[in-house]
Amino acid sequence: MKADALQSPGHGAAQAARAGAREARVPGPRPNLAALRTAYLELLKLCLCDLGGTSTGSVVALPDGTAAAKELRGEDLLLRSGGFDWPLDGLTMTGITRLDDLQTCVESVVADRVEGDLIEAGVWRGGASILMRAALDALGEEERTVWVADSFQGFPSRSEARREDPYMSAFEFLAAPLAEVKANFKRFGCERGVRFLPGFFDETLASLSGERWAVLRLDGDTYEATRLSLDCLYRDLSVGGYVIVDDYGALEECRRAVDEFRHEHGIEEPIEYVDWTCVRWRRQSDAPIAADVSPPPAPERRSGPSSDSGRPRHARVPTHYELELRDHLALYRERLAAARAEIAAVRDWPVPVVKAWMRRKLSRSR
Repeated sequence: MKADALQSPGHGAAQAARAGAREARVPGPRPNLAALRTAYLELLKLCLCDLGGTSTGSVVALPDGTAAAKELRGEDLLLRSGGFDWPLDGLTMTGITRLDDLQTCVESVVADRVEGDLIEAGVWRGGASILMRAALDALGEEERTVWVADSFQGFPSRSEARREDPYMSAFEFLAAPLAEVKANFKRFGCERGVRFLPGFFDETLASLSGERWAVLRLDGDTYEATRLSLDCLYRDLSVGGYVIVDDYGALEECRRAVDEFRHEHGIEEPIEYVDWTCVRWRRQSDAPIAADVSPPPAPERRSGPSSDSGRPRHARVPTHYELELRDHLALYRERLAAARAEIAAVRDWPVPVVKAWMRRKLSRSR
């Protein structure tokens, strides 16, 4: 998982640097329109990644399945720039490098007049989709629609142990409610020309048959979600359009879904790596893609609130310091309980015996 790099921040930052994560820096504005457009989009990408300040909050997945917050600062900011961590407050996990390439793809289909809308399947808080809408708006492409497809409930299933955990589970953190995502689009002025498709992919993506696509951005993580996205969307991708797969390098099951789909349909366009995990290819052949007649089985559903409930994030993510205090408090409670039990045991002893016992206890504490 992406969270693995967070277990050792120093190593992760060095790894990000070697992978080509660029510095979080934007060009200043200039008076001409093209330069202003560039400055706006570059600044937007920093804001979406929460890289506008001297530090940023990151979320670590702990071995027990819970999550903890920490601060990234200095060289460790390369973790965010390279898309290695889970942002505490940022709107995307993709990092600057993948956002740069996504912008390039959007500008390319506009320049080449590739027909179709844009869709992201698996959006989390909506940051990458916001960039697609902003890039289109900056180019005056108001007639294209950005489709935002997600369950808005996190992953389809989770264990009972995580359900009952008093602290937020690592994967519960990944659930972004629809109302919250819509508010993110509105805050950046990108709510026009956007259509939301809430629900699990096996319930929603088939309804898009017959649409025309210029950009497919797939970030479903799992084999089932990735394969369903390709089965339902790829046949309507225009020649010259892009397929972007976020977790091809990081997750074996995602990679297997892509490789199987390409092999079964004879897709020979070369796969290009965007960074350490994200890949893309550009469709060059207009050979028809047959509809899949045997989609992967639907994953087990979990009970939970509606995707449009407008609920806030489930719980505050505790910091490492707070988790340490929790552990210390538990230890002190154990010691207090043991002391109370010991006092209760000597309550009925004769006074001389109690005095002797107290002297022994005091001498041990010195």
